[in-house]
Amino acid sequence: MAIKDFLGETKVKYFIGGIVAGYVIKKVAETDCAHKLAVNLTAGALNLKDTIESEIETIKEDAEDIHAEAKEKRQIEIFDSEEIDEEIEEENEE
Repeated sequence: MAIKDFLGETKVKYFIGGIVAGYVIKKVAETDCAHKLAVNLTAGALNLKDTIESEIETIKEDAEDIHAEAKEKRQIEIFDSEEIDEEIEEENEE
């Protein structure tokens, strides 16, 4: 009766169930189908990473363009546009 009582314990049932589940998962993971699935998931994640990096680079470039335009606008507001034209001509001559 002691073994039956022991096996009837909830914790023992969970332990045995965990061992069985671990064995089944191990066997499934060793199959070609699981390997192909893992490869496809990893490839998809890498493609997503590349897409995100590309979008971040585009956003960064756009922000740099906006910054440059704002800086130019500020200079135009501070200095007379004729002075800027003279500076540009001087830079072009050099």
